[in-house]
Amino acid sequence: MKRRSLLVAAGTTLTVLTAGCSDVVSDDQQQDYEFGIYNGSQDSHTITVRIGSSSEGHFQEEVFEMDAETANENVPVEDTPSRIYLEIDSSEELSFPWPASNSESGSIASKADIWYELSLEQDILIQEG
Repeated sequence: MKRRSLLVAAGTTLTVLTAGCSDVVSDDQQQDYEFGIYNGSQDSHTITVRIGSSSEGHFQEEVFEMDAETANENVPVEDTPSRIYLEIDSSEELSFPWPASNSESGSIASKADIWYELSLEQDILIQEG
């Protein structure tokens, strides 16, 4: 009798824990992506962000005329990205892979935060969030 109760409890627990798993898979395929851009410098800058679906090009381009210490936090991405390209004023374009895994569990980052601040060791810091 105890064995049957244990099996019922285990089955119920598995059902509860796995509920919605098929939704997670389909949600990953239809994931919405966005980025935020932050000009942390003391000067105004033109920041161009291009989102690519392959390493050879881009499908979206956004140009931001940003005053000192301003942000544009929720810019939607039109398709599934594979790279993000950044250009500050007329500098050389930099390229970063995105989305990327942001944890040991391998979850995919749906938002990239782009920081521009000259006081950092890096001119541009991208944090998947």
